[in-house]
Amino acid sequence: MASAALIVKDDGSYEATPELKMKLQLAPGSRLELVEQEGTEFRFRAPAAMKEIHGWRDLEGILADFPADPNRDLEQERLVELKRDSR
Repeated sequence: MASAALIVKDDGSYEATPELKMKLQLAPGSRLELVEQEGTEFRFRAPAAMKEIHGWRDLEGILADFPADPNRDLEQERLVELKRDSR
């Protein structure tokens, strides 16, 4: 992989070449994550692009890998309520 220069300014901001900005899709306010350091060599990556959220429907699927099952939780809650009410 070819290397590219990234200049860090005194205020902590950075300046990249236009080619690097285009390749990494850097825009004002973009952050870079440090991936690896070997001696004086640093490897960064641009975080995955974030989708804009315009409403609650844009949140659909964001917890797809989350182990929670709302239906199971509601069934368990209902069983607890039925037990409590039958006393």
